[in-house]
Amino acid sequence: MDKQYQLPGQTAGLQPASESLLAVLWQQFKREFPSPEHCLEELCRRATQDGIIKCRHCGSQEVDREFGKRVIVCRRCRQNYSLTAGTFFHHMRLPQPWLAAIWLMERGVSLSSAQFEKLAGVAYATAWHIHNKLTIVIQGEMTDESLALPSSLFSALFCKRSRETPARSHPRTEEEEIAASATGKQECNHSSGLNLPNLASPGLSPFNRQSASTTDVDQDLAEAGLLSAQPGGAMDWLQMSDEERRINDLLAGQELHFDVLCARSGMPAGQLSAHLTMLELAGHVRRLVGDSYVRAVDDKLGTSGATGAHNAVCRGLTHEAEMLVACAIKFVREHYHGISRKYVQNYLAGYWCHVDRRRWQLGSLLQACLHSRPIGDDEIRHYVSPALVRIPLCL
Repeated sequence: MDKQYQLPGQTAGLQPASESLLAVLWQQFKREFPSPEHCLEELCRRATQDGIIKCRHCGSQEVDREFGKRVIVCRRCRQNYSLTAGTFFHHMRLPQPWLAAIWLMERGVSLSSAQFEKLAGVAYATAWHIHNKLTIVIQGEMTDESLALPSSLFSALFCKRSRETPARSHPRTEEEEIAASATGKQECNHSSGLNLPNLASPGLSPFNRQSASTTDVDQDLAEAGLLSAQPGGAMDWLQMSDEERRINDLLAGQELHFDVLCARSGMPAGQLSAHLTMLELAGHVRRLVGDSYVRAVDDKLGTSGATGAHNAVCRGLTHEAEMLVACAIKFVREHYHGISRKYVQNYLAGYWCHVDRRRWQLGSLLQACLHSRPIGDDEIRHYVSPALVRIPLCL
């Protein structure tokens, strides 16, 4: 690699070609925005271009501002105010990392918080808040036409604990508790004659914690065309490949850990993980706590809790939804390795931004941020992904 394109720190998880490309992009960003003042000028230029900058006292757009300064003075009433106050960039102390994260995401670059921390030279907490606030802005751009899917479909990714994870429990326990809680709520509502709300309805905020039982999930997916409307109409939507059939045979009548499967199958870990994901989505294989796997041939569809809901929904997905889930899981594993259930919706929003280059073209994410409301740190900490997560069909 050319010396002038060396990255600061280590960029674990990046392949050499990706690291080289990122180094070139990083140098380009620093040439265009060499100082915090240049970053503030870019924010001001874009805000003026979108007609956002106007006096908050009299509404006049005739304002004065010194180069690289945040203070704006109205020519009409002579009142002053801050460029970033009351906006998405409220309380932003270092404009360069924020603009850099937006600039890279608009070019299809996805980095974990740990990678961005070392690249931009900021604290991990800052990198983490930048990522989550940007993905919440992206969520706000999802339309009602996006697919509503049970978060249990992505349980293979849940390997990190969060403040929602029960003490001394596996991270996937969050999903199991949500399913169990939803089942209890539905039974309570049935006994009292109440109806549960439709979680896929457009009026519900994506920032509220919500739950759905297996019946609710099936109904929502049927209305969206993702489940067969006729009883017993779920189709066997995955034809096993030779490798997947070999894995299925190895699991016959026994439970095996991932490492044991890797040794007995002779497959590389990445290839085995991909096949197991497809088998799990198809309902042929179940993943257990501790990264062990069993065949699901004898499982009953009526099993209560998260497993029953997961298998019931998986067996009825359309091919498009199947591929979307598989691609999203592959993306998150490649870029972030594993996540907590609490923030799965944020990572799905990041996946949409990464792959849908027509919607998220150059300048689009910054424009969405400029039109966004402020997002507080407490809102990020207390955020919990809903039982039905949303993802646009962007294959």
